Amino acid sequence: MSNPLPATTSTVENGKKIYEGKGFCRACHGADGKGLLGSDIDPGSLKGPLPRDFTDRDWQAARTDGELFWILKNGSKGTAMASFIPLVLTEEEAWQVLRYVRSFGQR
Repeated sequence: MSNPLPATTSTVENGKKIYEGKGFCRACHGADGKGLLGSDIDPGSLKGPLPRDFTDRDWQAARTDGELFWILKNGSKGTAMASFIPLVLTEEEAWQVLRYVRSFGQR
């Protein structure tokens, strides 16, 4: 499955608004997309894996948009990542967020 939305400035900006607002992705993945790395939260105080670092280029290259969409729809077993589609995000909003998430790997 590939992202049906073009990687335009508008799509990425819409994704950013959803990431920082309605989707509340920023709460765990941070404004900089690095997850909790470098935050003031002690990683040892958390159970399970830390939220994904979206700036990791190797991770970005290893994942397809279809895989990431599946995680948004089904959650990620063994982590705190819950299902967001359709309870929080529409499918179109999820694709927009993924366009924004991809922009972290290009910085």
